[in-house]
Amino acid sequence: MLKKYLQFFYEKTAICFRNLPFIRHYPDSKELIKYSIVGNFSNFLDLVLYIIFTRFSHFWHENYLWANALSMFVGSVVRFFLHKKWTFRHNAGSSHYQYFRFIIVLILSFILTGLFLFLIVEHFTVNDIIGKIIAMGLVTGFTYYLTKIWVFKKNGPFPK
Repeated sequence: MLKKYLQFFYEKTAICFRNLPFIRHYPDSKELIKYSIVGNFSNFLDLVLYIIFTRFSHFWHENYLWANALSMFVGSVVRFFLHKKWTFRHNAGSSHYQYFRFIIVLILSFILTGLFLFLIVEHFTVNDIIGKIIAMGLVTGFTYYLTKIWVFKKNGPFPK
């Protein structure tokens, strides 16, 4: 019964979304909006896991950068599959190569996010949760660009 209501809600939302004048006039904006939805969902998951790790365990609170790595990893797995199947609808090519490239983007994203988090927390003495939100925001554009042009590129010089 719940599945039926969720399907109905999804269909009605999709119809409204497709009929927005902005989406009709700029079809590429649909992909960016989907990327934002998936990114915000996985970032929310990442942030919730980070808060759970660091606030309910003394070990993870003391090692907040490791908690950041673990929460980012879980969020990234969810992000990869949602981007592949929904955002970019990229079913061609090898998922192994795509996931390998996605992991490279994740590692770069992790390094940048960790660097920003460290600088914000240690040098600007901002709360670590606020610092994580700021760091995530700073890295989002970079990861979108690499994910679009390199991981899920529809055609071009990169192997599929």
